[in-house]
Amino acid sequence: MSVLNVSVWKALVAAVLALAVPAGAVALAPAASASAQVYNPCARLSAGQTKFSGFGANRVTFATAATRNTSLLTITGCVRSGNRYIQEWQDWGYGGQYGFAAQNREWEDTYRSPTGSFSFTEALGRSNPGTALKYYTINSRSRWGGEWNRNYNQYFEGTGGEADENLWTFMNQGYYKQAAVINYNRPPDAKTVLGASYAIFFHAGRAPSAGCVSTSLAAVTRLLRTSRPGDRIIMGAVDDVFTPYSSNPFGAITAKYARTGGPAGWLGSPASPEVTGLRGGGAYQVFGGGSIYWSAAGGAHTIGGAVRSKWASTGAQNSRLGYPTSDEGRGLRNGGAYQAFQGGRMHWSRATGAHVTRGGILSAWAASGYERGVLGYPTSDEIGGLKDGGSYQTFQGGIVHWSPASGARITRGAIRTAWAASGSEHGALGYPTSNEYAFSGGAAQNFQGGTVTWTAQTGARIVAGAIGAKFNSARPLGNATTNELSTGLGGRYQAFRNGFIIWHRTTGAHISPAALRAAWITAGAETGPLGFPTGDARQAASGSTAAGTVQDYQHGRIAIAADGTVTVTLDPPPSSTPTAAPSAATPTAEAPTAQAPTSATPAAAGG
Repeated sequence: MSVLNVSVWKALVAAVLALAVPAGAVALAPAASASAQVYNPCARLSAGQTKFSGFGANRVTFATAATRNTSLLTITGCVRSGNRYIQEWQDWGYGGQYGFAAQNREWEDTYRSPTGSFSFTEALGRSNPGTALKYYTINSRSRWGGEWNRNYNQYFEGTGGEADENLWTFMNQGYYKQAAVINYNRPPDAKTVLGASYAIFFHAGRAPSAGCVSTSLAAVTRLLRTSRPGDRIIMGAVDDVFTPYSSNPFGAITAKYARTGGPAGWLGSPASPEVTGLRGGGAYQVFGGGSIYWSAAGGAHTIGGAVRSKWASTGAQNSRLGYPTSDEGRGLRNGGAYQAFQGGRMHWSRATGAHVTRGGILSAWAASGYERGVLGYPTSDEIGGLKDGGSYQTFQGGIVHWSPASGARITRGAIRTAWAASGSEHGALGYPTSNEYAFSGGAAQNFQGGTVTWTAQTGARIVAGAIGAKFNSARPLGNATTNELSTGLGGRYQAFRNGFIIWHRTTGAHISPAALRAAWITAGAETGPLGFPTGDARQAASGSTAAGTVQDYQHGRIAIAADGTVTVTLDPPPSSTPTAAPSAATPTAEAPTAQAPTSATPAAAGG
């Protein structure tokens, strides 16, 4: 930003110089601003009492005003000595004519200086005073880009446009004899935004400007001679720069706070000192909009809003969740957010609030696609105390149950309703051992004690016990179309898409196709002469002309030929045991041995 008209700043400078400063004394701003000014910024930086980070730079320069609307500055040079900063020099100067803008609010033609922490990497002037910064020796073609093109907010040489600063002219007027480029709205600190201010310099020739910081040529020259690339300047009004709360200026929390945007970020200004000595050597600091927690294992992470409140209610870092291992991630489905912790994750949505997921349930939910999958967001935390040490968690689209024996499985819809009606994990089915899967034109799910099948036509049906075991060995039967029913005489049966399973305690469970079962019912079913099936239906023996399909029963069999002819065969009743006859080898007197007829002597014909 170019300096003001000479007549304007000369009057302001004259007023300052009228305040006699003894030779050799530190030249401070006039006493009128002393009550609000900070004259020990190096000590404040060492105590972590600045809202803007020095990023551990070797040297940090402060340029602060008593208020945002004051252009008169106290300028202090600090050098790092171990884990603290000590003051090297102090001077006074000017910022923008109208003072400082709030952080990230500086734009063209406001005549305010930007607020924040900015790096030095380049410099310019009449001749290099021995700086380690990249240095441009100004000549008659030297310009600073103000036109909205590729030269915006950078040095170039050429004729330039109307908005480009003529560095040669300003140097010869005394302002840019020496100048350090403040990296506002330019790399490496930020991506350049056209129209968001340019030519912010720390330069010689004290005068209020359109946004630069100006001080004595001696102070600027000293800064250049001692600067390394990456040294910084922290500038702004006292209340925007300093805080009464302390933190480690070289610590992870301070660095994290800087990366969030400092006081202009969503965290806002510090609201507590950094607190150490937490579990596992952790630390935290509270800010207006949230907190930063640090642990050796998880690093430094922000946490705020409903997620922070929920985490605090669980016991914060002392809970099973432990420390955060990520920042809050936003932009999820339906405006949701999440955060990862050492022991699980927290998800939030406007519809469901914040809930914790962890362990096997978290893994099952993740495999289903998190909030984008069929389950949606969690609607409860994990709830324990179930049978055999199990637990469950509810979601918008279903429930996840977990037990040590079965792992974590999803139940939902009609299958879940049928399982719940059977007694859930306390019923005959026990815990789910699979998720729902496509089956026989519908879906099915396996449980410890059986299976539930579903189609739109038949609804959800439970297949369990001995019939369920048989079903699992013969899945071509398809989905169940009825629940298990009684046959009478202690038997049970269940219908399936492609047949039936018939069970009795003395014969077991056996598969019967619809046609064979119909023939069995015609023959009297379990109360008829055949009794219960004793084997599955089978194909007739090869070469047989009697039947295509055969099934054995307790007292016979049914065969159905390829042409549909049904043949019912009953086993003969057991014969009675015959009385033993006398031995032919030992004839008795009462019964002599009969002589057998021969071929020469035909037997007499009966009468």
